Amino acid sequence: MVVPIRSCCLLFNLRQGTMLMAVVELILSAICLFLLLLASGHAQEMAAMLEADIAESQRLPVDDETGIVLYHNNESQLHKAQHLAFVMIIALYTGIAMVTIHLISCVLLLYGSIMQIRQFLLPWISIVLISLVVSFTGLLVCMILGYGTQSALIISSLAIQIRFCLWLVVFSFYRQIYEEQAASCAVLAQQDMMSIKAGYMYPMALDGKPSNV
Repeated sequence: MVVPIRSCCLLFNLRQGTMLMAVVELILSAICLFLLLLASGHAQEMAAMLEADIAESQRLPVDDETGIVLYHNNESQLHKAQHLAFVMIIALYTGIAMVTIHLISCVLLLYGSIMQIRQFLLPWISIVLISLVVSFTGLLVCMILGYGTQSALIISSLAIQIRFCLWLVVFSFYRQIYEEQAASCAVLAQQDMMSIKAGYMYPMALDGKPSNV
């Protein structure tokens, strides 16, 4: 398989483009992780306040004739808010886990691009490829079902295309490293074959010195 592209945006080579991409995404992922951690802390505080309010609202009057607790509309709203806060906390923790995984892959991408170790590029390539497939599937579903405005769909499709181009740069750099390593291995194998042939032409004696035969 040949390298799909040979440069990044016609300005940088594949290694420079991969390093630049890794640095930018590393900074953005760190900022996003910081904001998600702040949001999760705030959501936990809100959930604790809602639990305290619900505990206080448990002291409700009871109907003397039926013995049924008289619930107020305020308590039902508190339960709905508590459920919403619980869902938000789960969503935030899921986002934190995903951003953390992406942050680690960006660190590996930066190290792999600097040291030219193609195995360290695979986590980022795999994660971004999965996100591209999920995003493209979601975009198709929205287009088929008619969800979202036309401008939102156009912006989403452009974002997916840009993301695919960036992924293609990293994948091309991965293939370039692979081809360079394969070429160097082929040269070494050819040199070994030449050495073996030269050894056959000049047979060695038992003491390691060329024989007179």
